[in-house]
Amino acid sequence: MKRIYYASGSVLTGDRMADAIVAYAAALAIREFSDTIDIPVSLPNGSEARAQLLIGPASQLVVVPEPEAREAAEDEETIAELLSRARALSSPHPQAVDEADSPYYSEGIDYTDATDGSEI
Repeated sequence: MKRIYYASGSVLTGDRMADAIVAYAAALAIREFSDTIDIPVSLPNGSEARAQLLIGPASQLVVVPEPEAREAAEDEETIAELLSRARALSSPHPQAVDEADSPYYSEGIDYTDATDGSEI
């Protein structure tokens, strides 16, 4: 279990969930985006619930192990979704460009490599 501290308190969640949250928060911060996530948490009485967290560039999360707490059930679907969102924000996304609208395309220019004749 790990405890996630944020501006107004803390929540207790599974290790892998906490790691996925930190990865997603870091990816959001790099892109200067924010998102609200819904995660499983363990309450002080030992029961489980869901919590919503707003994370983004202004998030200052601190995650620490909570060795005395019983292990929380990991929500594999939520973990996979958070990691998928983090990967999507972290990787470049090439976009097709219409040649007519591109400032880098000029009519009549030969776009083949002069050294071997292949297209660029």
